[in-house]
Amino acid sequence: MKLISIYEHMEKGAAKIPNNANCKIIFRHSIRESIDLGDIRKAILTNEGIEFARSFGRNIKYRIGFVGSSSCERNIQTCEEILNGCGYTRPINQAKNELELPQVSNRELTDKIFKNYQFENARIIYELNNGALPGFNSLGKASNIMLDYIFDNGNIENTVDLFCTHDFQMAILYAYLFDFGKIKDDFIKNKCPMMLEGMIMWGARNHFWCSWRNGVKEFINT
Repeated sequence: MKLISIYEHMEKGAAKIPNNANCKIIFRHSIRESIDLGDIRKAILTNEGIEFARSFGRNIKYRIGFVGSSSCERNIQTCEEILNGCGYTRPINQAKNELELPQVSNRELTDKIFKNYQFENARIIYELNNGALPGFNSLGKASNIMLDYIFDNGNIENTVDLFCTHDFQMAILYAYLFDFGKIKDDFIKNKCPMMLEGMIMWGARNHFWCSWRNGVKEFINT
């Protein structure tokens, strides 16, 4: 698969996908406006974010299959602009539980933790890696909620399935699949997932490959 991206690791990962395979890109939304902590779901894309998403769409050299998104406005808008860029019309399937809230077992408690931790995602991932937090699913449970959704949808040969989420949910997958965030130095050496940065997966739910910054890793019955 040919993919042009500002993230070199995404281009290299895409190039490893077998011919005519289905692949899945799980990515953070594009560049957004400043978030109002009173209503974090309504932030929209900046003009730069719109152009960034359109450019991303233009540079996907595969037919688009399934499109899934968090129900936040910036994620839906990111998917819309990617589709505008590549010239496809596809329904955008909102997956609030799977792509926005897979970490939640008790929303009231998780909201309280986020506020108490001042929305420091790295600190929360570190704590989840080294125990548990009130109201949160484990990293494994949250990741499997996302992975089940990702591999339950799309899967048509020679297509790309798109899944638009957030930096925190990307970090959950990163931590679970690539053993990241168990020590605080991990966050010093590596940045949290950036705008429109993503993982690329191919294969089946019980046997797949995932390309991320550290390279390509094979997963069997994960």
